[in-house]
Amino acid sequence: MTGSTAPLDPRGHTRITDRAMTRLVAAVSAEALGVRPGQVSVDMAEAGGRLDLTVRVPSRALPVEHGHTDAPDDTVPDPTERAQHDIRGTVTALTGAEIAGVTVRLTGSRIRLPGRSD
Repeated sequence: MTGSTAPLDPRGHTRITDRAMTRLVAAVSAEALGVRPGQVSVDMAEAGGRLDLTVRVPSRALPVEHGHTDAPDDTVPDPTERAQHDIRGTVTALTGAEIAGVTVRLTGSRIRLPGRSD
């Protein structure tokens, strides 16, 4: 028997409910930003057949004087930019959804000093 060279046709599609997608985006966002999933709020909107995600999360900040970097402020990577990239890539990989954009909004600030617990 010889193998077929005809391409395989996709068989149907998988539908992910809005609630499942929201929870998945919250979990991915929480991991990317270092917070608990319950601290993340997600809004989704359609933008030309693609998803536009808005993620709201409390920020966590470490005062500059306690930081471990000697780099000028303009060269320090923004954790929200890195998270946006990670969220887009992971959500696309897990769901196959096309993401138009990811916006991360920081809703508050918790300053953690070294050696102190919450």
